[in-house]
Amino acid sequence: MESDSQRLERFHADFEKLRRNREKVPLQKLQTTYERSYNTLVAEVMDGAVRFYRMCIEAQGEFPTYPEDTAGNEWLAKCLAIIDEEEKKPGGLIEQFQAALIDRLNMEEYHDLLNKGYERRLQVFNRYWARHCKRLESGWIYNRIFKKFWWPKTEGHPESGCWINQDYTGMDYRYPPQLKEETP
Repeated sequence: MESDSQRLERFHADFEKLRRNREKVPLQKLQTTYERSYNTLVAEVMDGAVRFYRMCIEAQGEFPTYPEDTAGNEWLAKCLAIIDEEEKKPGGLIEQFQAALIDRLNMEEYHDLLNKGYERRLQVFNRYWARHCKRLESGWIYNRIFKKFWWPKTEGHPESGCWINQDYTGMDYRYPPQLKEETP
């Protein structure tokens, strides 16, 4: 069985083969004379593109949730499911992948689309996350999911800009608070 890294290498090799074929052979001829092999190559590129995207999303891991926030957890799951479904619809992210890779032969555009797909998920999560961040009277922000405090980026403290325990241990740099700054 092919490992993820081998599949990723094959995806890039398939894309390069497609790009070279399109540079050397007119598209009309690829779609008629070499129709079967061309369509197979296009399908392989698209399969690799979608698989790589799913690997990227899975590599980010599940967003942390607060077990007692049943309504919030259901809302988050529903929103993420809607994003998944929208990506598969006509004009959705999967078709945009195809336009970037097959129509325009643009791997950079594909990578930009990968980032946009994750950013959509992150925007939804940030709304959920903000529900669990509370600014205390001291000015510190507490997150009840991590059960940690936000230590804002502080000059002279390169390790700052993270979630910490009360004793400045247990640092976690994921998901900074999305609360608006208080004005003095």
